[in-house]
Parts: sequence; C-alpha cells; structure tokens
Amino acid sequence: MIQAQIIYDDVRELPNAFTFLQDAPPASGGVLSVFLDTSFRRVPGRDYLVFFRNSTRAVRTELAASESDQLKDFDLAVERAEEFVLHFAPRHPGLALYASVDPEYFVAVPLPGRPVQDVAWGQQPVLTPLIEMMDEYEHVAVALVDKREARLFMTYLGAIDLYESIESDSTGKHAAGDFPRRTRSTGIRGGRSTPGKAGMIAWSGMGQSRQRRRHEEFAMQHLRDVAQALMQMMHEQPFDRLLLAGTEEAVDMLRNNLPQPLKARFAESLPLPVTASESEVLTAALEASERREREAEVETIERLVERTGTGGAVLGLEETLNAVNDGRVDTLVMNSNLSGAVSMCGNCGRLTTSTSTCPSCGSEIEEVPDLRERLALDVLDQSGRIEIVEGPAADLLDSHDGLGAFVRY
Repeated sequence: MIQAQIIYDDVRELPNAFTFLQDAPPASGGVLSVFLDTSFRRVPGRDYLVFFRNSTRAVRTELAASESDQLKDFDLAVERAEEFVLHFAPRHPGLALYASVDPEYFVAVPLPGRPVQDVAWGQQPVLTPLIEMMDEYEHVAVALVDKREARLFMTYLGAIDLYESIESDSTGKHAAGDFPRRTRSTGIRGGRSTPGKAGMIAWSGMGQSRQRRRHEEFAMQHLRDVAQALMQMMHEQPFDRLLLAGTEEAVDMLRNNLPQPLKARFAESLPLPVTASESEVLTAALEASERREREAEVETIERLVERTGTGGAVLGLEETLNAVNDGRVDTLVMNSNLSGAVSMCGNCGRLTTSTSTCPSCGSEIEEVPDLRERLALDVLDQSGRIEIVEGPAADLLDSHDGLGAFVRY
C-alpha cells in the first residue's frame, strides 16, 4: 500500500513519481490512470475537465457491460480524482493522476509536455506516458558566453535553472603606465630632440598589438574558466547535451577548447546574446533539443537495422516478443503510437501473438489489451531501457511493426 498521498507541483519531480509508482505494491481493487492536456489553450473552458468526465463515463459503461465487480471501486476512485481536477490550478502543459479506492493511493504529477489524453482502469498504473516524457526531455546544459561574461543554465523536463554566472576579473584593457612612453630621436628641431612621425606610429602600433594580445589572453583564460565550470556542472548534474550561445568569436574559442567529455556532448550553437532572458534560453534550448532528439532517433533506428541479424538486435513484433520473454532486451525501441493487443500465458507469463494456447507450455492464454504498456513494464523489470521514437524515426520503424530491440545476446 502507498503510505501517503503524493501531490507533486514541480515537473522535475516526474522521475521520483515514476519510481514511486513503479515500486509501489498493487492497489486494492484497481487503479485509475488519467492523463490530461492542461496547456493554456485548454484551460479557459476547462476542456480537460470535460474530457475527464466524458472518458470516465465511457470506461464505466464498458465495466458495466462486462458485469465487472469493480464498479464501486471505480466510482470511488473517479470521485477522488474529479475532486482534485476540479480544484487544481494548471501551471504546466499536462497532468498525470493516479487514484484508487484506497484513500492512501493517490498520486498527481505535472507533465512538461502535452500528453495524449487518456483515462484507463486496471490493476496496475499506466506508466508509458511518463516514460515517454522522460525520454523526450533530457538534461541539457546551455552556456551563454562572450569574452568577459558567461551564464550557465541547466534545462530538464521543460524547466530551467541558472547554474552559475561568471564574470572575468580582468577586462583586457591596459592600465595607465602599462606601455611606457618612449621617444626615438630622428633629427634636431630648434635644438630639441623630438620623436619622428614614423616612430610615433610604430610605437602606437606596438602598443595596440600588445593590448590586443593581452585582451585575447584574458579572454582565453575566461573561457577556460567557463569550460572548467561546465566540467564541474557535468560532474554535479550530468547532462546529455551541451548548447552554446553568445558572441560568435567567444563561442568558437570556447568550442575549440572544450575538454573531450564536453566536446562529445556539444550539439549546436544557438543564435542568442549573452544577455538573453531565461524564457528565451529555455525556448531555444527546447527547440534545439527536439531537433537533436529526432536526429538521434533516426540514427538509433539505422543502427537497429544494421545490427539485426548479427545477434545484436531484433526487429518486428514476433522477434521482439521472443527477446522480451527470454530476458535478453537491453533497450526496447518502439513507436510512440504503437498500439494493439498481445496475449499472455496465465501459467508461465509468456507474451505471444497466439490466440489459442501458449506455444511454450500449452496453457490457456488471456489478452493483454495494451501492448506498449506490457512490453515497457516487462523490460523495466529486466533492468532494460526504453526508447520511444516519433517523426521520421517512427516512419522507418513502421515497416517493422513499429517495434525492435537491442539485445544482450
């Protein structure tokens, strides 16, 4: 039993909510899983509340038609969930909500993106929408730099935090007396020695050249400090990608002097000044991260296809089910719109596309309506990873049932 009601108000708590739900014992009676789009377009008319009510009525009708003995439990869970939905103030694009007849089983967590709206009732909480959100929104570091200043940010799950501001102690400007005044005798005028024009130009040029060198030295030291701060940031809060922004010259200098761990994480440069607001930084970072995520997903599918047949990967429903059943999956890869049902043996727990008996032990089988959820939970139980793809990568995977996996052996 969950020992307390959990109501999160920060999207960055999503991993904690997921872990809590994954590890919690089954709720008595059943669990109501709710995913609502609470983005600003749906708030004025509370469209999300209309969807919730219509969807719970539809689920209740199905339960009544099946003569389920869970109607009372379902109604109590809906009542508790509706009470929360009626009174909460949306501040994020989405909401995930879990409730049961057990008064202590109640979890609510905001989502960083708009979910596919859904209401489900079952013995286990539906977790794949949370997995998809965490897969989509990575830890991303953003460094805004010029030759004197830097601002380092961390973005995660649609939120942004300023990690550190850095301002160089040295400006690169010379102080009075840095360049000693010198004279050069070029002739006699009125009995006094005076510097010639050519000599004045020469010394002026030398002073300016020295000043530029010092300015570049100060700038380079400043950017080394920035790189060191980024390394410390990565140590304290590991991130998946690094984005750079600021003046073009400073960005180039920093990029060329990044330590290898940072170079490996560099994704792209953003067209932002070092003074950009946090909202501008977050918007640009999210757009860049989405682009890079789509590109990385295509590369993942290409690797999956290349390794299929070599023992390193499998593609398609049947082969993937076999790998899951054998506990061989290292990373499950599936389309975000993967749907359909699968059967499970009531005796050995094997997943199968058979509609009669278990091909392994011959026992009776039962339908599992949500293929995506079942596969994800089984792979997580095997300490595997989940990669959910969309866009061009999903198009590539469509020809393989929208499903594949990298396997351990």
